[in-house]
Amino acid sequence: MSQKLVFTTACMLNTTVSNATDVVYYDIQTPEWEPHLTTVRRLDPRTGMYEPTGSVRNEADKPIAVSMYGAGLEPAEQWLKKVDGTKPGESRWQFDDGEGNVFAWSVANRQLELYSADEGAKIKRPLATFCQHKRYLFVGMISQHAYLEIDTSVVDSVDAIILSVLIVERKRRSGILA
Repeated sequence: MSQKLVFTTACMLNTTVSNATDVVYYDIQTPEWEPHLTTVRRLDPRTGMYEPTGSVRNEADKPIAVSMYGAGLEPAEQWLKKVDGTKPGESRWQFDDGEGNVFAWSVANRQLELYSADEGAKIKRPLATFCQHKRYLFVGMISQHAYLEIDTSVVDSVDAIILSVLIVERKRRSGILA
C-alpha cells in the first residue's frame, strides 16, 4: 500500500503537496521578497495550523543549507551527501531523516527512487518514487502533475523525504545530478 502525494504546480519552490484526502498537506513557499529562503510547512489536520518542518537556504538558485524543525542550518552537501551507486556511473544522494533512518535517492527510468541506505540493493521495490510533471506536447498546460508515491512504511519520515526531494529535483533540473 502506498500514499500518492501530488504537487500542485510545476515549480518546486512555490507549491502545495497533498494526498487525495488532504490529511497529508504541505505548503512550500519561496517568497518574492525573500528568494534565498524556501520554507516547508505541514498542515495539522486536527488544529488547522501550519507547523514549520524545514527550510532550505538558496544562493544563486542552488541549495546551500538545510534546517529541519527550526534547528540550526547545516550545509546541504552535509545533509544530502553524494555517494557512489551500486552500478558503474550511478550516483546516489543519501540523507538521514533525523530519527536514525538513512535513505538514498537514485535515478531509474528518468524517475527519482528512494531506497533505504541500510538495505541498499537488497530491496527490489523503492520506498518512494518521484515522477515529474508532464505537459501537452512538452509545452503549455500540464497534463499530469508531479507526484511522490511513498510506501506506508516510511510515512513517519515524510517531512525529511519532501525536503530531500526538493533539493534533489532542483539539482536534477540544474544539471548537477549525474
